[in-house]
Amino acid sequence: IDYAIELIGGLPVPETRSYVLTDSWYTNGKIIDACAERGYHFIEALKTNRIIYPQGIHIGIAEFAAKYIEKPDVDLVTVNGSEYYVYRYEGKLNGVDNAVVLLSWPTTAFKNPKALKAFICTDTTLDTLTILKYYGQRWCIETFFGQSKDTLGFGKYQIRSIKGIERLWTIMSLCHLLCTRGLGSNMSFGDGVRLLRKDILRGRISFIYQHAQNGTPIEILYDLCS
Repeated sequence: IDYAIELIGGLPVPETRSYVLTDSWYTNGKIIDACAERGYHFIEALKTNRIIYPQGIHIGIAEFAAKYIEKPDVDLVTVNGSEYYVYRYEGKLNGVDNAVVLLSWPTTAFKNPKALKAFICTDTTLDTLTILKYYGQRWCIETFFGQSKDTLGFGKYQIRSIKGIERLWTIMSLCHLLCTRGLGSNMSFGDGVRLLRKDILRGRISFIYQHAQNGTPIEILYDLCS
């Protein structure tokens, strides 16, 4: 939490209405306050055990949804071609004096507790559709996290110092930039990784072929390739 607050403190002061988007790990009053102090509103996912206070009732989101929300209480909202039933609550929740909380389900899974998703927005002037569209912009961040963990090795790092982590982030960012912008044309990260791996493999094959043509003994070639 402290490191996240430090990162927020380093953000530029926004010239227009701007938002910090996070996942449910950062549902924290200190982070929300840090965003507000820097001039940002806050949109994030909420864990469904978070306490809200509809009409003064102290109740968890999941329990409230199961007991009190029915079809007449929700709106049908279409986001990026998919339809959702959405309930909008505005008021207090633990750690926040006033915010919008959205409870949503895919239309095929209404009232299914496993399909329930919740979101918070501190900008109460935003309509429901806009909040969901803004939060949807986080998906490219999640994709990058997955790529960083699975392809760039971030999921297996064993670095504990802040300086080491920052250096690793820098190297990963350069690798991501190379794969998306540095191979002759702009492309997706996945396409760039595949192209780069092919180029590396071609280089190895050419290296071995040239040495074989020159009669390099295989024992020496083993050493050169190790």
